[in-house]
Parts: sequence; C-alpha cells; structure tokens
Amino acid sequence: MVAEFDVLMRLLIVNPNTSEATNRRIRNIAEPMVNSPDDVKVVSADSGIELIETVEQSKATEPAVLSLIEARHHEADVIIIAAFSDPGLLAAQQIAGCPVFGISQAAMSVAAQSANRFAIITVGAALRDAIQQNAKIYGYGDKLASVRLLPWTVAQVSADPPAHRAAFFEACEQAVVEDRVGAVIIGGGPLSGVADAIADQLTVPVLDGVRCAVQLAINVGLENGS
Repeated sequence: MVAEFDVLMRLLIVNPNTSEATNRRIRNIAEPMVNSPDDVKVVSADSGIELIETVEQSKATEPAVLSLIEARHHEADVIIIAAFSDPGLLAAQQIAGCPVFGISQAAMSVAAQSANRFAIITVGAALRDAIQQNAKIYGYGDKLASVRLLPWTVAQVSADPPAHRAAFFEACEQAVVEDRVGAVIIGGGPLSGVADAIADQLTVPVLDGVRCAVQLAINVGLENGS
C-alpha cells in the first residue's frame, strides 16, 4: 500500500497494555500511513496488564509507560500513547524530547475540527468518567455530546472485533440521530480498525484514535520539513 504522505519520521507507538493482538492492529493502521513502515515501532509497555478495563488499571500502567518513554524518546521524532485513557500523557509530554500524542486526545482534536459536537463509542463502563474528564482537560468538554458504551468488556470485543462491528455501527447511527453529532470516535487501542470497517456506512466521519494520532504526527513531520 502506498503511504498517505511522503514524510520521513521515526514514530514510536507505546501500547500501555501487553496485548500483542492490539499491537498488530495498531501496526495495521499506522504502517500504511507513513513513507517507511520500518520507522514505525509499536511496543508494549511492561505494565503487566493485558487489556485496560478500569481507571485503576489505566493508572497502574503509567509508571511503565513513562519508564519506556524516558528510555527511548531519543529514538523517536514523535511518540504516541495508544490507550484511550491516555495514561501518563501529560507527564510524558514533560519528559520526552519530542511531541507526544495520546490517541484519545488526538481523536478529540480531529473530531472537534470536523464538527461542533461529537460522540464516543467504546466499551468498559468503568472508564466513562475518565474519558469525560480528559475531554474537559483537553478543552473539548463542551463538544463531547455523549459517551456511548456497548455492553461488553474490552477483552470480549478484542477477541473478535468483526463479530461486534454491527453493534458499533448501530451505536454510531444512534449517536448521529439522537445526539445530533457531526463526528463519532471509536475509542480504544484494542478497537483499532473498527472505525475503518464501518466508516463508509455512515454519513459523518468515524474516527480511529490511532489513525488520528498518526495523522497529527505526520503533520508535525511536514511542518518540520521531514
């Protein structure tokens, strides 16, 4: 596949969980977007948590995320934290010698540029408050119309994403009609690829957090003349 942009950039994507399936889905999104897929490194932080399901688990991954970024930030031009709770993002932006994006922050940024109101479709009810709080921290609280949660765990959906696509599509449709949003985010690193699979069926942008973060990273490369 031809890269979307001819930009040379060393991209380090940190997956706070230890799921290799999630790493693979992230690579499938990121590598085709850049000129040299070999310069895309997707690594799991040594958090010991396979999939983040709760706020406590998200916070528990932060030391491993920050340790990895502190050790390897000199290897990258841009770093992405690829969990939708953006664990350790603000601290990582302070210690890294390059731009750091979180996939939730990136998706909200792109959604806010695309529409006056947006919705988030995800799983893991325990993370709702954290997502809403992050939206306020990032300055998008007034644009986030709703966080719609499907009735499964992250592990259940991650085990078989295609089996759940119809439910995500229906939730997106409901958000467009009932919440009157102009963009929808599918939230979660393990859910990477779901948005792309259903995007053509909807009348508003359906955003993948990893794709949005890589796009922001590419924009940095273009601005820097890479």
